[in-house]
Amino acid sequence: MAGKKSKDPSFTSPKGTFKFPRLTEPDFKYKAEGEYSLKLIVPRPEAQPLIDKLQPLWDEAIDAGKAAFKELPVATRKKMEAQGKGFTANPFFSPVYGDDEEETGEVEFKFSMTHSGEYKKGPKAGQKWTRSPSLFDAKGKPLPKSVQIWGGTLGRVSFEVAPYWVPGQASAGLSLRLKAVQVIDLVSGGQRSASSYGFTEEDGYQAPDDEPEGTEADSPDAGEATDEDDDF
Repeated sequence: MAGKKSKDPSFTSPKGTFKFPRLTEPDFKYKAEGEYSLKLIVPRPEAQPLIDKLQPLWDEAIDAGKAAFKELPVATRKKMEAQGKGFTANPFFSPVYGDDEEETGEVEFKFSMTHSGEYKKGPKAGQKWTRSPSLFDAKGKPLPKSVQIWGGTLGRVSFEVAPYWVPGQASAGLSLRLKAVQVIDLVSGGQRSASSYGFTEEDGYQAPDDEPEGTEADSPDAGEATDEDDDF
């Protein structure tokens, strides 16, 4: 993708189960600019290597947040503390609980991508940009636009990490910014993939390819909004 490289590190998740995926159409319910998102459920042992990589970045983000909290005006900080709103360290993953309210042994990550925006500075200041996550199948082929990705789909996520600090909430943490997904076992419209039924590839009829899904940068101007190559 054209455009400058991001300073934020990129990672690829282990395989996990998609929960509430919004990957083919942006959701405008909570953000006027639209948002793509999904949650990924991963067994804790398989998630641990990724957690170990992200933990130092989270520690740095929390230390920076605590320092920023101390720099708030004393009156503001004291008011927050009086309301029980002291500094909050937001976790970058959470345990999953079953119907019995016990931990299932899985953890959940949340990824998101803002759909549109406006350049704030530089030669493109004032221009609009849009973007969407790149979508691939198990063999690395771009997915057609017609594919709908439902919850229960098995896949991996490419994302970049950035620290955040929200002064109004006195909270800090890591943003897991969605870049691309690889679908390994599709659940769509109540339908599962052929492999999930025990089918394997055979010689014979092959359905025609559809038009590939739009990539991470639908607009030429979105090049500076995201960058790294997808690691699938």
